[in-house]
Amino acid sequence: MSQDVFISYSTKDSAIAEKICYALEQNGLTCWIAPRNISSGKSYIDEISKAIKTTKIVVLVFSKNSQESKYVNNEIKMAFTRNKPIISFNIDNSEPEGDMEYHLKVSQWLMASPKPEDKLETLVEDAKELCDIKTDVPVLVDLTNFIPEDLSKHKKDYISLILLFTPIYWASFIYMGISASKKLWAGMGILYMIPSLMIFILYFEVLDFLFVSYPLFKMFNVIFIIFWILAIIHGFVIRNEFLTRKSVLRFTTSDDNLFNYLYEEYVEL
Repeated sequence: MSQDVFISYSTKDSAIAEKICYALEQNGLTCWIAPRNISSGKSYIDEISKAIKTTKIVVLVFSKNSQESKYVNNEIKMAFTRNKPIISFNIDNSEPEGDMEYHLKVSQWLMASPKPEDKLETLVEDAKELCDIKTDVPVLVDLTNFIPEDLSKHKKDYISLILLFTPIYWASFIYMGISASKKLWAGMGILYMIPSLMIFILYFEVLDFLFVSYPLFKMFNVIFIIFWILAIIHGFVIRNEFLTRKSVLRFTTSDDNLFNYLYEEYVEL
Protein backbone atom coordinates (compact mmCIF):
# COMPACT_ATOMS: atom_id res chain seq x y z
CA MET A 1 0.00 0.00 0.00
CA SER A 2 1.39 3.42 -0.96
CA GLN A 3 1.92 6.04 1.73
CA ASP A 4 2.02 9.82 1.68
CA VAL A 5 5.36 10.30 3.42
CA PHE A 6 8.59 8.33 3.57
CA ILE A 7 10.58 9.24 6.70
CA SER A 8 14.34 8.96 6.28
CA TYR A 9 16.46 9.15 9.40
CA SER A 10 19.48 7.83 11.24
CA THR A 11 18.60 5.31 13.90
CA LYS A 12 20.41 7.58 16.35
CA ASP A 13 17.64 10.13 15.74
CA SER A 14 14.80 7.65 16.14
CA ALA A 15 13.22 9.60 19.03
CA ILE A 16 12.40 12.67 16.93
CA ALA A 17 11.64 10.54 13.85
CA GLU A 18 8.92 8.74 15.79
CA LYS A 19 7.45 12.08 16.89
CA ILE A 20 7.43 13.30 13.30
CA CYS A 21 5.61 10.15 12.23
CA TYR A 22 3.11 10.57 15.06
CA ALA A 23 2.46 14.24 14.20
CA LEU A 24 2.00 13.54 10.48
CA GLU A 25 -0.36 10.63 11.05
CA GLN A 26 -2.22 12.62 13.69
CA ASN A 27 -3.13 15.03 10.89
CA GLY A 28 -4.26 12.47 8.35
CA LEU A 29 -1.02 11.74 6.49
CA THR A 30 0.10 8.14 6.12
CA CYS A 31 3.76 7.38 6.73
CA TRP A 32 6.34 4.75 5.88
CA ILE A 33 9.03 4.47 8.51
CA ALA A 34 11.58 1.76 9.26
CA PRO A 35 11.60 -0.60 10.96
CA ARG A 36 7.82 -0.44 11.51
CA ASN A 37 6.86 -0.84 7.87
CA ILE A 38 9.46 -3.40 6.84
CA SER A 39 7.79 -6.70 6.09
CA SER A 40 9.31 -9.70 7.82
CA GLY A 41 11.68 -11.68 5.61
CA LYS A 42 11.57 -9.20 2.73
CA SER A 43 14.64 -7.65 1.11
CA TYR A 44 15.61 -4.40 2.82
CA ILE A 45 16.75 -2.80 -0.45
CA ASP A 46 13.56 -3.82 -2.28
CA GLU A 47 11.31 -2.61 0.54
CA ILE A 48 13.04 0.78 0.76
CA SER A 49 13.08 1.22 -3.00
CA LYS A 50 9.40 0.32 -3.33
CA ALA A 51 8.43 2.62 -0.46
CA ILE A 52 10.28 5.63 -1.89
CA LYS A 53 8.88 4.95 -5.33
CA THR A 54 5.27 4.83 -4.14
CA THR A 55 5.25 7.61 -1.52
CA LYS A 56 4.43 11.19 -2.50
CA ILE A 57 7.19 12.95 -0.57
CA VAL A 58 10.22 12.25 1.61
CA VAL A 59 10.83 13.86 4.99
CA LEU A 60 14.50 13.72 5.95
CA VAL A 61 15.48 14.09 9.58
CA PHE A 62 18.74 15.82 8.81
CA SER A 63 21.53 15.85 11.38
CA LYS A 64 25.19 15.02 11.73
CA ASN A 65 24.06 11.43 12.28
CA SER A 66 22.09 11.21 9.05
CA GLN A 67 24.93 12.88 7.14
CA GLU A 68 27.21 10.07 8.28
CA SER A 69 24.69 7.28 7.64
CA LYS A 70 25.23 5.46 4.35
CA TYR A 71 21.68 4.14 4.56
CA VAL A 72 20.16 7.63 4.78
CA ASN A 73 22.42 8.81 1.96
CA ASN A 74 21.22 5.93 -0.21
CA GLU A 75 17.58 6.71 0.58
CA ILE A 76 17.96 10.39 -0.34
CA LYS A 77 19.78 9.44 -3.52
CA MET A 78 16.90 7.14 -4.49
CA ALA A 79 14.37 9.88 -3.69
CA PHE A 80 16.36 12.38 -5.75
CA THR A 81 16.60 10.12 -8.80
CA ARG A 82 12.84 9.51 -8.62
CA ASN A 83 12.12 13.25 -8.43
CA LYS A 84 10.43 12.97 -5.06
CA PRO A 85 9.93 16.24 -3.16
CA ILE A 86 12.20 16.24 -0.11
CA ILE A 87 11.63 18.20 3.09
CA SER A 88 14.84 18.44 5.07
CA PHE A 89 13.90 18.77 8.74
CA ASN A 90 17.16 20.00 10.25
CA ILE A 91 17.46 19.12 13.94
CA ASP A 92 21.00 20.44 14.49
CA ASN A 93 23.33 23.03 12.99
CA SER A 94 25.32 20.66 10.77
CA GLU A 95 25.61 21.30 7.04
CA PRO A 96 25.16 18.71 4.29
CA GLU A 97 28.32 17.59 2.57
CA GLY A 98 29.30 15.57 -0.48
CA ASP A 99 26.49 13.67 -2.18
CA MET A 100 24.01 14.77 0.48
CA GLU A 101 24.70 18.44 -0.31
CA TYR A 102 24.14 17.79 -4.03
CA HIS A 103 20.89 15.90 -3.49
CA LEU A 104 19.47 18.47 -1.07
CA LYS A 105 20.13 21.55 -3.20
CA VAL A 106 16.58 21.56 -4.55
CA SER A 107 14.92 20.31 -1.37
CA GLN A 108 12.77 22.31 1.01
CA TRP A 109 14.62 23.10 4.23
CA LEU A 110 13.03 23.54 7.62
CA MET A 111 15.34 24.65 10.42
CA ALA A 112 14.14 22.89 13.58
CA SER A 113 17.08 23.35 15.93
CA PRO A 114 17.27 23.52 18.92
CA LYS A 115 13.68 22.40 19.68
CA PRO A 116 12.42 20.23 16.79
CA GLU A 117 9.05 19.63 18.50
CA ASP A 118 8.23 23.35 18.10
CA LYS A 119 8.45 23.05 14.31
CA LEU A 120 6.27 19.96 13.89
CA GLU A 121 3.16 21.95 12.98
CA THR A 122 5.07 23.77 10.23
CA LEU A 123 6.38 20.42 8.99
CA VAL A 124 2.86 18.98 8.85
CA GLU A 125 1.59 22.03 6.94
CA ASP A 126 4.43 21.80 4.40
CA ALA A 127 3.94 18.04 4.01
CA LYS A 128 0.20 18.38 3.41
CA GLU A 129 0.82 21.08 0.84
CA LEU A 130 3.38 18.97 -1.04
CA CYS A 131 1.04 15.96 -0.89
CA ASP A 132 -1.73 18.20 -2.28
CA ILE A 133 -4.00 17.41 0.64
CA LYS A 134 -6.50 20.21 1.11
CA THR A 135 -8.73 20.27 4.17
CA ASP A 136 -10.51 22.80 6.33
CA VAL A 137 -9.31 21.02 9.46
CA PRO A 138 -6.50 23.06 11.06
CA VAL A 139 -3.18 21.40 11.75
CA LEU A 140 -2.90 20.29 15.35
CA VAL A 141 0.12 18.59 16.88
CA ASP A 142 -0.48 17.19 20.33
CA LEU A 143 2.25 14.94 21.74
CA THR A 144 0.47 14.45 25.07
CA ASN A 145 -0.44 10.86 24.27
CA PHE A 146 2.69 10.12 22.28
CA ILE A 147 4.32 6.91 23.46
CA PRO A 148 7.66 6.07 21.82
CA GLU A 149 8.05 2.49 20.72
CA ASP A 150 9.75 0.56 23.47
CA LEU A 151 12.23 -1.40 21.42
CA SER A 152 13.70 -2.86 24.59
CA LYS A 153 10.54 -4.93 25.07
CA HIS A 154 11.75 -7.15 22.24
CA LYS A 155 15.02 -7.80 24.03
CA LYS A 156 13.71 -10.39 26.43
CA ASP A 157 14.36 -14.08 26.53
CA TYR A 158 14.01 -16.23 29.62
CA ILE A 159 14.59 -19.63 28.05
CA SER A 160 18.31 -18.99 27.67
CA LEU A 161 18.56 -17.86 31.31
CA ILE A 162 16.63 -20.86 32.66
CA LEU A 163 18.79 -23.29 30.70
CA LEU A 164 21.96 -21.52 31.82
CA PHE A 165 21.18 -22.19 35.49
CA THR A 166 20.31 -25.87 35.04
CA PRO A 167 22.65 -28.88 34.74
CA ILE A 168 22.13 -28.77 30.99
CA TYR A 169 23.62 -25.25 30.88
CA TRP A 170 25.29 -26.05 27.57
CA ALA A 171 21.84 -26.22 25.94
CA SER A 172 21.54 -22.47 26.56
CA PHE A 173 24.39 -21.78 24.12
CA ILE A 174 22.98 -24.11 21.49
CA TYR A 175 19.61 -22.38 21.87
CA MET A 176 21.17 -18.90 21.63
CA GLY A 177 23.22 -19.91 18.61
CA ILE A 178 20.18 -21.19 16.75
CA SER A 179 17.88 -18.31 17.81
CA ALA A 180 20.39 -15.60 16.90
CA SER A 181 21.95 -17.30 13.86
CA LYS A 182 25.37 -17.42 15.50
CA LYS A 183 27.13 -20.71 14.78
CA LEU A 184 29.97 -19.90 17.18
CA TRP A 185 27.62 -19.95 20.17
CA ALA A 186 26.12 -23.27 19.12
CA GLY A 187 29.66 -24.61 18.83
CA MET A 188 30.47 -23.36 22.32
CA GLY A 189 27.41 -25.23 23.55
CA ILE A 190 28.82 -28.45 22.16
CA LEU A 191 32.17 -27.70 23.83
CA TYR A 192 30.47 -27.04 27.17
CA MET A 193 28.62 -30.32 26.76
CA ILE A 194 31.80 -32.42 26.94
CA PRO A 195 32.13 -32.53 30.78
CA SER A 196 28.43 -33.45 31.08
CA LEU A 197 28.87 -36.19 28.51
CA MET A 198 31.92 -37.61 30.28
CA ILE A 199 30.11 -37.69 33.63
CA PHE A 200 27.19 -39.46 31.98
CA ILE A 201 29.52 -42.05 30.44
CA LEU A 202 31.35 -42.65 33.72
CA TYR A 203 28.29 -42.69 35.96
CA PHE A 204 26.32 -45.13 33.84
CA GLU A 205 29.42 -47.12 32.90
CA VAL A 206 28.60 -46.76 29.21
CA LEU A 207 32.22 -47.57 28.48
CA ASP A 208 33.46 -49.97 31.18
CA PHE A 209 37.11 -49.41 30.50
CA LEU A 210 36.73 -45.68 31.28
CA PHE A 211 35.24 -46.31 34.69
CA VAL A 212 38.63 -46.62 36.35
CA SER A 213 38.07 -45.23 39.82
CA TYR A 214 35.99 -42.96 42.01
CA PRO A 215 38.64 -40.18 41.99
CA LEU A 216 38.31 -40.00 38.21
CA PHE A 217 34.55 -39.57 38.52
CA LYS A 218 35.09 -36.94 41.21
CA MET A 219 37.56 -35.08 39.02
CA PHE A 220 35.05 -34.85 36.18
CA ASN A 221 32.44 -33.51 38.61
CA VAL A 222 34.83 -30.72 39.54
CA ILE A 223 35.49 -30.01 35.86
CA PHE A 224 31.73 -29.99 35.25
CA ILE A 225 31.18 -27.37 37.98
CA ILE A 226 34.06 -25.23 36.70
CA PHE A 227 32.67 -25.33 33.16
CA TRP A 228 29.21 -24.48 34.51
CA ILE A 229 30.52 -21.39 36.31
CA LEU A 230 32.45 -20.31 33.22
CA ALA A 231 29.35 -20.86 31.08
CA ILE A 232 27.23 -18.62 33.32
CA ILE A 233 29.82 -15.83 33.12
CA HIS A 234 30.16 -16.32 29.37
CA GLY A 235 26.38 -16.36 28.96
CA PHE A 236 25.99 -12.97 30.62
CA VAL A 237 28.88 -11.52 28.61
CA ILE A 238 27.20 -12.34 25.29
CA ARG A 239 23.62 -11.83 26.48
CA ASN A 240 23.16 -8.29 25.15
CA GLU A 241 24.47 -9.27 21.73
CA PHE A 242 22.23 -12.34 21.75
CA LEU A 243 19.11 -10.33 22.64
CA THR A 244 19.98 -7.66 20.08
CA ARG A 245 20.53 -10.16 17.28
CA LYS A 246 17.36 -12.04 18.20
CA SER A 247 15.35 -8.79 18.16
CA VAL A 248 16.75 -7.71 14.80
CA LEU A 249 16.08 -11.12 13.26
CA ARG A 250 12.37 -10.51 13.83
CA PHE A 251 12.57 -8.39 10.70
CA THR A 252 14.96 -10.36 8.53
CA THR A 253 16.67 -13.71 8.35
CA SER A 254 19.05 -13.25 5.44
CA ASP A 255 19.44 -9.57 4.54
CA ASP A 256 22.80 -8.33 5.85
CA ASN A 257 22.00 -4.71 4.95
CA LEU A 258 18.82 -4.73 6.99
CA PHE A 259 20.49 -6.56 9.85
CA ASN A 260 23.28 -3.99 10.12
CA TYR A 261 20.79 -1.14 9.80
CA LEU A 262 18.62 -2.38 12.66
CA TYR A 263 21.43 -3.71 14.86
CA GLU A 264 22.65 -0.15 15.39
CA GLU A 265 19.22 0.78 16.70
CA TYR A 266 18.86 -2.07 19.15
CA VAL A 267 22.40 -2.47 20.44
CA GLU A 268 22.28 0.40 22.96
CA LEU A 269 18.93 -0.60 24.50
